[in-house]
Amino acid sequence: MTTKENLKYQLLAAQCGFAFEILFTIFWAWFGHNLPPASPNLSAQELATHFALHHNAILFGNSMAALVAVLWIPWTAQLTVVMWRIEGSSPVLTIIQLIGGILTAWVVMFCPAIWAAAAFRPDIDPNLVRTLNDLGFFLFNITYAVTSVQAIAAGLVGLTDKSARPVFPRWVSGWAILTGISFVPLTAMPFFKTGPLAWNGAISFWALFGTYFFWTASMGVCMAKDASRKLREERALETPRQRKPGGAALPPDPLKVRG
Repeated sequence: MTTKENLKYQLLAAQCGFAFEILFTIFWAWFGHNLPPASPNLSAQELATHFALHHNAILFGNSMAALVAVLWIPWTAQLTVVMWRIEGSSPVLTIIQLIGGILTAWVVMFCPAIWAAAAFRPDIDPNLVRTLNDLGFFLFNITYAVTSVQAIAAGLVGLTDKSARPVFPRWVSGWAILTGISFVPLTAMPFFKTGPLAWNGAISFWALFGTYFFWTASMGVCMAKDASRKLREERALETPRQRKPGGAALPPDPLKVRG
């Protein structure tokens, strides 16, 4: 593979973060009726009625969400490439970020499958629907630490970039660290069925999804700009064809041919 081809794949991988954010929001949040999610304070029958009323939409939305969540993997791979270049030999933070990204991808793919299972049979016991829904949100939220270590490791490496043209501005790296730390309140989520710390609350849902999406977008923009710049530089290094003023190609220089 040529350097130019490799950079094209890097640019595409960096843009997968935007695709993930947009598509996951459409399928999981919109079609899956999770904007915001159903309250954890609903009775089993009320929740089962919610799933039955939106049966097809929830099945479709979560099935597609599990599919598009795979886009987190190429985005993580590109972040790994950039961090490895910055960190150099023995890139422990880069490896931590990579493992955190892989586990995050598993979480955002596996949890929609649980919600799809809850909607699969409208005639099942409402208590089972509620149990599956609870399981989905518990896995989705209180496993936040795998994403926290990914974001914090990326931010720490970004802050150490002393090159003439750093990939990540300091505020982007700082936001990544803040994002990882901001997930800590999710530890208390199991103790609340209402209020800002419930899984549909102002903190656990709106605020934390906001910090997460802005982190992904900001680092994605920086990585895409970096790959685009390197691609332009690589193209500029390609030997241009010599041309006559009229546009026709000049014949090869006989001295150079003999050399």
